[in-house]
Amino acid sequence: MRDEISASYRDWLAEQEMPKGKRAAMLSALELFSKQGYDGTSTMAIAKHAGISQATIFKYFKTKNDLLAAILKPMINHLLPEYREDFLAEIPAMATLQETVHFLVRDRYEFLIKNREVALIFLTQVMTNADTRAMFQKFMAETAPMFINAIYGTLQKSGSLRDDLPPAAVLRTIAGQLLSYFIQRQVLMPDAKADEDADLQLIEALIVRAISKT
Repeated sequence: MRDEISASYRDWLAEQEMPKGKRAAMLSALELFSKQGYDGTSTMAIAKHAGISQATIFKYFKTKNDLLAAILKPMINHLLPEYREDFLAEIPAMATLQETVHFLVRDRYEFLIKNREVALIFLTQVMTNADTRAMFQKFMAETAPMFINAIYGTLQKSGSLRDDLPPAAVLRTIAGQLLSYFIQRQVLMPDAKADEDADLQLIEALIVRAISKT
């Protein structure tokens, strides 16, 4: 897997130039928000986990919401567009429908796992936070045409894609299967034993069956 797409948000954050206390607050908030939820995490808990005082947190962030925004804004405004460009450039130009689906499922699932903390926070906040939702809607408005051209276009070139499915339905089928499995593994049943490779193979087969002519 190429470095650009597999680098995690946590690694990116650790490399940014910022005061030690600010970085400690953001890394601890990243972990606790993903485990306990935004509403279930206090600034006192973040400070204790980070080994800093609450005063240090409020030195860099006026409110807990400002701390959340400091985590999510770089992901939405800068990192997701960069990751998007790398991802789209790597989609195989000429491949069978099965090969393309295999690439999409494995690549995107690895991306979710490597960025699980910020992904879990983001998925929650996009449903409940108007500011986060607005930022994501802007990103998707820019991204949707690119995804349709690259992903749907590649699947069409295989000659095996169903003619009666609009692009949105195809992308929704792929994303829906992946996100459902990610939430199952990371939120609903995090301690359950699973053979992820076998599970992903099944997901690939389900997607291919849903969007293939035969």
